[in-house]
Amino acid sequence: MDSPGPWLSLSLALVLLLAVRPARGQYPAYGASVRVGPFPQDIAHLYTVANGLAAEPVLNVHLAQNVPTVRTVGGWARLDGARWVGCAPPVGAGAAARPAVAPPKGIDEPVIASCEGEGGARWVTTARAVYRVEAGRAEQIGTMGATPGLPGARLRCLAADRAGVLWAGTDGGAAVYQGGAWQAIDGRVGLPVLDVRAIALGDDGAAWFGTPHGAARLLRGRWRYYAGRRWLPDDRVNTIALAPGGDAWIGTDGGVAHIEFRAMRFAEKAAHYEAITAARHNRRGYVTDCHLRRPGDLTSYVHHASDNDGLWTALYVVAESFRYAVTRDPQARALAGKSMGALLDLVEVTGIPGFMARAVKRSDEEVVGYSPDEPNWQHISPRDPDLFWKGDTSSDEVDGHFLAWYVYHTLVADAAEKRRIEAACRAVANHIIDHGFYLVGPSGKPTTWGVWAPEKLNDDPEWTGEHGLNALEILSHLRVAYHLCGDARFREAYDALVRDHHYAINTVDQKVLPPRGSNNHSDDELAWCAYYPLLSLEKDPALRRLYLESLARTQRILEPEGSPFYNFLHGAFAGFPCGAEAGVEWLRNAPWDLVDWTMTNSHRSDVEVDTRPDRFGRPQSTRVLPNSERAVTRWNANPYALDAGSGGRSEMDGAFWLLPYWLGRYHGIIEEAAAGAGESSQAPLTRSSADGR
Repeated sequence: MDSPGPWLSLSLALVLLLAVRPARGQYPAYGASVRVGPFPQDIAHLYTVANGLAAEPVLNVHLAQNVPTVRTVGGWARLDGARWVGCAPPVGAGAAARPAVAPPKGIDEPVIASCEGEGGARWVTTARAVYRVEAGRAEQIGTMGATPGLPGARLRCLAADRAGVLWAGTDGGAAVYQGGAWQAIDGRVGLPVLDVRAIALGDDGAAWFGTPHGAARLLRGRWRYYAGRRWLPDDRVNTIALAPGGDAWIGTDGGVAHIEFRAMRFAEKAAHYEAITAARHNRRGYVTDCHLRRPGDLTSYVHHASDNDGLWTALYVVAESFRYAVTRDPQARALAGKSMGALLDLVEVTGIPGFMARAVKRSDEEVVGYSPDEPNWQHISPRDPDLFWKGDTSSDEVDGHFLAWYVYHTLVADAAEKRRIEAACRAVANHIIDHGFYLVGPSGKPTTWGVWAPEKLNDDPEWTGEHGLNALEILSHLRVAYHLCGDARFREAYDALVRDHHYAINTVDQKVLPPRGSNNHSDDELAWCAYYPLLSLEKDPALRRLYLESLARTQRILEPEGSPFYNFLHGAFAGFPCGAEAGVEWLRNAPWDLVDWTMTNSHRSDVEVDTRPDRFGRPQSTRVLPNSERAVTRWNANPYALDAGSGGRSEMDGAFWLLPYWLGRYHGIIEEAAAGAGESSQAPLTRSSADGR
């Protein structure tokens, strides 16, 4: 069927998630599962002229009983549902409505901001100095360019908290004042942008900073940066108001952003990504990103027939297969089965035994990515003259197919599905062996990247950078083919590559870094697709030792990325702590909005730019920023990239999150904590010992 059945209620989903214990087969018990409970998911709600706001900068936001009113040059407006309507200035907002404050006696410069603290204390600031005003007297407590700890050349704003600490924003950072001393806050401690125009202090302990390039939050010693259309209607922030509990209302030159912190569990986040994928990304079982005709407008979506439909669909199949193994949810089985059928069609549609298409398109289908003038699209299926297929199939597709065949066959498939998978697997494995370990297309020549031949991987200098990865791939594929089909030929080919061409040893340094090769993050994704079946199936201690060393070496390089896909998979086979907390943090930080907004970070004061650009010549950082602050990407993209995104012209499907989440659940790396009365949305991570499952 073309659409999934009705969504299970959230309560039923939670019961299934928390109650069902997966059977994990032969994998080593993971000894320190991370139990996760509710967490605050940040979700942006943007309001612009489309919602009734004047086409003017928002200069002030006032909250009363959690109802916002805002001031622009033309007057005040109140939020009524999803619309803003004109209103009188709210009670208590009179001072905020004035652009400046009259200077107290003894101050001969214009006052640009003031605030009050505990016990009637009052502070005011000019552009040059900060004063404490008490009993009618003004005492200067800081001067720009003269007071240590007060950075910059010009003061911008003030805020005071209930502990008597004064916060000042300047054009060179921020500073805190207490007990007669100032302490600077700048990029060295995490402030992303130094020109601080607004400061707001929340009852949850957060400090927010508004700048001409977005907003930043400091909470419990950790920084978060909110910029770009994912978070704000315009990056020029003029004012911030905080609601009880921590929600932020941010006034910008282009409108208002409400950053909501919604308490939820991973089950709810998974259901959200499932809904996104079902609504705009499942084309007859093929799952990938979609194009948006109008940036950010989800109603303008068009399906995408991508270069890698086979790989992206395969990763979705694997995600839904793990989900089914954990929950026994019939919807997960239906979704996995539909997409597995689409994968198998890619093998059967070409008419070339064992040669799979990159993508397919019906003649009456509107998709982005299809061009009748592109040579790779000029193939018509002999099975169906209304079906076009794309050639020059890559190793990416082959890796995805073998991974999905193995996982689905093991965890989901019925007898008929197993027979169909086995037939496809046998055909592809035979094709590769028959053609000397090449993937050969309709031209009779190997495809650009379908190469696993010893004379290339071991003897051709142009393939040095691929010798470990491609050896890992073909060994994994042959091991899967032998496991699923039982044909001795596949085991003999596997043994020959190990014995005569040292392919098992090749795998140890499959991750090749400069100067011998470029840091190709797409290859990282492919390697982990190959590791999973190979390490699941290979029991020989000598070979397994080599493969586990390959996995460990690769993980040492990739661990700083904090990837749950890489960390959880490593933990599943190593059986010891694997950076699970970092993986959980990545899952939490993943953006709720999967539109591919452009995210810019190269200007940040807290970022160190690497002296080497990435393999495409783009600037990259020396550390991986939180994924909430980066463009939404799959595992094939560079997580160190500073500036990326399409300006809202596409939306990602949910498999990039669903796969590591359900893999982690299946292997016991993460566990959903049982719901408890009065539990906090800030519940910490906790570890539990292995339970022997």
